[in-house]
Amino acid sequence: MATFPYDHVITENLQTSAELVINTRPDVERVEWVAFLLNEMQGLLPDDEMTSLLELVQTRIAGRLESGVW
Repeated sequence: MATFPYDHVITENLQTSAELVINTRPDVERVEWVAFLLNEMQGLLPDDEMTSLLELVQTRIAGRLESGVW
């Protein structure tokens, strides 16, 4: 199992958001909601930091897909 950072406010809000997306929206919208979160972050980061973040997320996802660890 993967490990993640923990902050009681951020963790609870993201868990609640995940539950809302999974339990109240159609399956076909899930990717769009993830993209929405990234888009919200984009508005708060300089372009170079956003590009770096997306590259790191892409690398992390690829590693998880390869290893099967989620």
